[in-house]
Amino acid sequence: MFDGKEYVYTVYEEKSFSKAAQKLYISQPALSTAIKKVEKKLGRPIFDRSTNPISLTPSGEIYIAAIEKLFALEQNTLDEMNNLSGLLAGKLSVGGTNFFASFILPGLLGEFSRKYPQIKISLTEGTTVQLTERLLSEELDLMVDNSEFDAKIFEQFPYQEERIILAVPKASPINEKMVAFVLTGEDIKEGRHLDQSFPELPLALLESTPFIMLKEENNIYKRGARMCSIQNYVPNIVLKPDSVVSAFNMACSGVGATFIPDGLIKNLNYDVPLCYYKMNEELALRRLYLYKKRNKYMSRAMEEFIRLTVGDEKFEEIQNGV
Repeated sequence: MFDGKEYVYTVYEEKSFSKAAQKLYISQPALSTAIKKVEKKLGRPIFDRSTNPISLTPSGEIYIAAIEKLFALEQNTLDEMNNLSGLLAGKLSVGGTNFFASFILPGLLGEFSRKYPQIKISLTEGTTVQLTERLLSEELDLMVDNSEFDAKIFEQFPYQEERIILAVPKASPINEKMVAFVLTGEDIKEGRHLDQSFPELPLALLESTPFIMLKEENNIYKRGARMCSIQNYVPNIVLKPDSVVSAFNMACSGVGATFIPDGLIKNLNYDVPLCYYKMNEELALRRLYLYKKRNKYMSRAMEEFIRLTVGDEKFEEIQNGV
């Protein structure tokens, strides 16, 4: 029944017989014949060929779900066999949103790769919803995020804390009215904004400064909107990009002010034309976590990456339920 499952799954992923054939390096007629053989064994069609792009039939949805379970079982078995022989071999798949994939994970994955060059690493970028679905289906081993997930389903490993700060284009004249609150990139890297004695910015001082706010579903938007609300400040929103990296680049280009995580600045190795301001500590503070699916087998590669990220002591505490 599952002979040719790789062919079926590739068509499902590509939503096209021609694209799947190219990816599999076989002819389209040969691929179509292989799929028809599987459908004949099932006695039902897997794909609805009348739609564009092609889609799954109800039978196909059941079959694909079964294939994904088989793939996960095969990978878990391989992981266990590698662990029995004491080998750190195999694969490690990690996911993160645009910001985490651009500024947080590269350093961690680079360090891990240097320590364990024999591990094949894959990095997946997507929205939190997309990545969570992949973690559930075991397409991903681990993901980094600031959301709080269901502890019954996901195992959580605290990584680090970060603060949301305000970035204002350096050329904006409004900075002259806020000199008592301004911070430089070096100040952020040195943690000056974490000093309790350093003043938080009254948002009313921004007046009608153009604002770049992320989409409503973004965690930074929710925190930023709350910061504005408690100060009765209505921002002059001019743009709503999808990602914090896009908002940051727009701010660097002088489009307007925006809320960003301090981790973005801490990981920059070049200067940008921005001034920074401390925000409400309670709303600015957020925690980053490394997540894995709770019932997924933890391979040695996964364990070593988690240890590298959170530290041996913290890892042992979590595993021992401390």
